[in-house]
Amino acid sequence: MSGTDNIHPTSTEDTPATPGWVEGSLDSILATLPVAAEKLAPFRASYLDCLAGCGRAADLDSAHDACRQGLLRALKDGLELDTETCRALEQKLEKLELDISSAI
Repeated sequence: MSGTDNIHPTSTEDTPATPGWVEGSLDSILATLPVAAEKLAPFRASYLDCLAGCGRAADLDSAHDACRQGLLRALKDGLELDTETCRALEQKLEKLELDISSAI
């Protein structure tokens, strides 16, 4: 194998693009939680990674459902968020994902 051979695809078609406004929107959503930003940082990073990976799907909402549910479970269990707060967060994240899907 020569040094120019590439095992991983590098075209933009194979790399999902998340619109630039997504991080700011996610930060606004997370800022509504009664949790310090530094405690949310790992969850935020994980969610953005999931969004990028699931962005290959035609229907982000459907593909990303398991990621969103995992994030919500981790937030509820790890940060002890109450059920009502988690439900409101889930609705906001679902709307964000729908907005992303319509922008892609």
